[in-house]
Amino acid sequence: MKLDLLILDGSVVDPEKLETYKANIGVEGDSIVYVGSDAPTDVKVTIDAKGLYVSPGFIDTHVHDEKLDEDDVERALLLQGVTTAVAGNCGLGPILSDELLSKPRYLRIGFFTGHQTLRQEVGLNDVYMPADSKAIKEMVEILKQELSKGSFGLSLGLEYVPGASYSEISELAKVVAQYDKKWVSIHIRYDGERSLEGVKEAISLASECGVRVQISHLASMASFGCLEKALEMIEEAKPHADVTFDSYPYRAFCTRIGSAVFDPGFEKRWKKGFSSLQVASGKNRGKRLTQELYVKLRKEEPDTLIIAHVMNEEEVKVALKHPDCMIASDALMENGQGHPRVCGTFPRAFRILLKEGLSWPEIVRKATYLPAKASWFEDRGVIKQGCKADLVVFHPKKIEDCATFKEPNLPPKGIEYVVLGGKIAVQKETLFEPEGEVMLRR
Repeated sequence: MKLDLLILDGSVVDPEKLETYKANIGVEGDSIVYVGSDAPTDVKVTIDAKGLYVSPGFIDTHVHDEKLDEDDVERALLLQGVTTAVAGNCGLGPILSDELLSKPRYLRIGFFTGHQTLRQEVGLNDVYMPADSKAIKEMVEILKQELSKGSFGLSLGLEYVPGASYSEISELAKVVAQYDKKWVSIHIRYDGERSLEGVKEAISLASECGVRVQISHLASMASFGCLEKALEMIEEAKPHADVTFDSYPYRAFCTRIGSAVFDPGFEKRWKKGFSSLQVASGKNRGKRLTQELYVKLRKEEPDTLIIAHVMNEEEVKVALKHPDCMIASDALMENGQGHPRVCGTFPRAFRILLKEGLSWPEIVRKATYLPAKASWFEDRGVIKQGCKADLVVFHPKKIEDCATFKEPNLPPKGIEYVVLGGKIAVQKETLFEPEGEVMLRR
């Protein structure tokens, strides 16, 4: 047997059967061709994985990587083991262009079509204005074109578009339901005490339109005393609604100050004031917000990222521990600056879940098998012959996040190797330049 790559003597994590076992993994081209106890000798590259765990490459279904001229998000994700991602969430997915389709990538990445993008395409730039029937019909036609070109589905950011009616989004969701293996990602309409209304709307959308709906970063929306009830609602809806959800392992979220999320009155929703808000990008980065700075940034620098330290940490853990919760980063950067979740989500979630008593297979499942199933990635998420050779070799006792709110761009420790398409993409915190990975289309 001739192999391009052999991973020798590792402990393979099986997130499907929830077990670990000793095995060697053989790779030819971009596929796994062997998993077993034999050790072929005709091998181009060998990784000694003795004492290490070998996992399928992590799959991040909630990413923001919409800018053509920046690679910061992809690089940060790859360094923590992410090999496949879906971007364009929260209604911000781009119109697919030749430039977007052909850009070399650090990892395998696909895009949703964004609801806000569709609105802008039909001239509806006021997020507080509802779409009329003519605009909805035009958006439907554009969405059909994008889905046919390879978009993974529709992303909604309803908290950012208060004017969007249920009839508007349901007409678009019905279009997605007509296509195979595509779904709707939804940043629900409300956070805080009204988050359960947003969860109810997401469930209705799935049930009434016959489409899979993934509730984005559930913990950041409902960890205000509502998280357990939200999980209960999703659980009770299973017989009639195809609803999934993801979360990241931080008690602070991050978004742009000019968005509707920070419209006046936000303090009442979160029961937190300006001192809980931290500037994450621009010349004021690191400062706590004041009334004066809030007004100035809203007016003059609306794209400034703000980190809001407002969620209940114990509820965040409850979300992460749920058997159906997928780990997702919500990675978002502005000129290389942002929230530590961009660089630390997966290792941080792993350490939290270990402390909460989950086993390694149960933990890895949330970053591999679950998102693969939820996204219809049938050739990844597990380590089997014929699957994509996207793999992570990590040290189970050393893996940890290093990124902090003061230093958000620090890479994690304990990721020894990341293999992407059969080639070593990361080796001991050293990231190699991409070898032509391009956008995923469906």
